[in-house]
Amino acid sequence: MEVPGSSKKMIATQEEMVEAKVPIPYRDQCAHLLIPLNKCRQAEFYLPWKCEDQRHSYEKCEYELVMERMLQMQKIREAEAKQKQGSPAQQPIPLIPKTANA
Repeated sequence: MEVPGSSKKMIATQEEMVEAKVPIPYRDQCAHLLIPLNKCRQAEFYLPWKCEDQRHSYEKCEYELVMERMLQMQKIREAEAKQKQGSPAQQPIPLIPKTANA
């Protein structure tokens, strides 16, 4: 499934995420890495030195998504700043309208 505005595709399906009980906030383009990580965590009783490879790949995926969103927001801000600079100065709307005879 294609996610608009992102270079990464959704690999895990909605059914897989429901079956793995992935919380809704974590159902993003990196969910396919979170599912095996959570299974490993449960199997290893959440020991912090276990499942390091899976955790590293999941955190790297999340970091790449954050950086991608930051770059997109920077481009949006630059485009808005350029639009503000290029547009002529707008006349303020008068508080008291001019009458037709004036």
